[in-house]
Amino acid sequence: MTDEAYAAKQWLRRIHYLALRVEASERTLEVLQNRIDGGVAKYENDGATVDRDQARKKHEDQMLDYVEQSEKLSKERHKLNREIVKTQKVIKKIGDPELEAIATNRYIFRLNWSDVVKISHFSRAQVFRYHLKMLDKVAAILNNEKEKKNEQ
Repeated sequence: MTDEAYAAKQWLRRIHYLALRVEASERTLEVLQNRIDGGVAKYENDGATVDRDQARKKHEDQMLDYVEQSEKLSKERHKLNREIVKTQKVIKKIGDPELEAIATNRYIFRLNWSDVVKISHFSRAQVFRYHLKMLDKVAAILNNEKEKKNEQ
């Protein structure tokens, strides 16, 4: 694999890392939601064991944390979607449907290699040969776009 192909692979993999960040934020939001739901029961009890003002403040703090995390998640999803669209545009420029399918399945849908092999109906070795060819084409596309930006 050439340095340019490796750089193209890293560029394509950025979606995977962004998606992992979104998934982690979704889990964090779920935890915060569970804390809020658990806090409601304490807030609504008879007050014998919990100070109502303290419970109310804690509940409000949890709600603020939830809103902040929700906004963060929304921004991360928006960024992920923008990067997916940008990547799909580059993949469409490859010009070979088989290579485009491998790129889409691996880097957009984030499938593991065994699933990519099953879907493509090629041997594992052939999929990896196509993958290297696809990376070279993506590297050329990215370099071409970079040169166009530098000319402007």
